[in-house]
Amino acid sequence: MEKVNYIVQLNEVFKRFNEEPKIKQGHITLYIAFFQKWNREYFRKIISINSQEIRKWAKISSKTTYHSHLRDLVNLGFLEYYPSSTPKTASRIEMRIYRPKIDTTNGMSSVQKMDKAPSKTVQKLIPSLKQLNTNINKLTEPIFQKDIIEFFKENKWPEIEAKKFYIYIKSKKWKMDNWKMIAQIYAKNDFKLNEPERRSPFFGYVQNIERRSKGDN
Repeated sequence: MEKVNYIVQLNEVFKRFNEEPKIKQGHITLYIAFFQKWNREYFRKIISINSQEIRKWAKISSKTTYHSHLRDLVNLGFLEYYPSSTPKTASRIEMRIYRPKIDTTNGMSSVQKMDKAPSKTVQKLIPSLKQLNTNINKLTEPIFQKDIIEFFKENKWPEIEAKKFYIYIKSKKWKMDNWKMIAQIYAKNDFKLNEPERRSPFFGYVQNIERRSKGDN
């Protein structure tokens, strides 16, 4: 079984999500659902999946949408999909593994350079989600992500929804202080990552956030 670095894997995937214009919210939530399953299987090379279970985790009710997003993730190189040949056998997927890139100018990995923290070795494999909170402080914007997870726990919302909410905000490159209001709207919307309708009052608020965020960059 090939080792997978939890933090490196997610950091690289988030980076590619931001750089790929074809990636939408549904692709992100579907990938996270696959990643959850992969993590529970201790990052085996090929894992069996239940599409109904995956769609439930990803908050995707439509089978057509599910297969469309799955096909896009395959075409973009994030994973390989092996459909079931018979109704009695499960379909399988193979997640692409990302590794830290080595900076040939100084011999340091890109992960070390990004985090700006000295490290003698690359971070060890994190075998379970339970250990994520221990390592979460090493990520970019650690306090912000930790606060989101704690806020969701206080409201008794699923922790996986906290992670999806953080990924969504990060993919939109939002920077705001009143993210809790957005989270509450997200929860009331049954944890669906839908863009606000252009006629709703909330849409103007989101647009202002995006404008300010782009202005900060």
